[in-house]
Amino acid sequence: MKSQFSKIAKIRKQKRDSIERELMKHQNKERLIRHKISSLYDEIAHTQMPKEGLVSVFLMASEQKSLLSLEKKRYEQELHLVEKATKTLQTEYQKAHVEYEKIKYLEEQELQAMMAKIKRQEQLDLDEISTMLFAGEMNQKGRE
Repeated sequence: MKSQFSKIAKIRKQKRDSIERELMKHQNKERLIRHKISSLYDEIAHTQMPKEGLVSVFLMASEQKSLLSLEKKRYEQELHLVEKATKTLQTEYQKAHVEYEKIKYLEEQELQAMMAKIKRQEQLDLDEISTMLFAGEMNQKGRE
């Protein structure tokens, strides 16, 4: 049984589900970036600077460490943007969820009212049938 709110509820649910999927994508991206940052921290920590040898080897190791640090900073900036987007999506999801729950409640209330109306009508129909049957029996008894 459908009410006037059924289509609206369906649309609100689709919107909420869409936001939820997007939120999950952002959360997964956030985890992936955090993992990359962690592995870069480990790689930077394990990069050893030569204690002796050619200056070019020292410069190469220093440059490698510098590149790893730049990459880490780039991922940290990306993480900041993703975290910001995730928070925005969480707020949107909460709003969409509340809106969906409101419409769902209204739909349930209307469906209950419709069911009550149908039950009342069924009861009236049954009463009418009973009255007709009773009147028919009375007519037959009166003829006999």
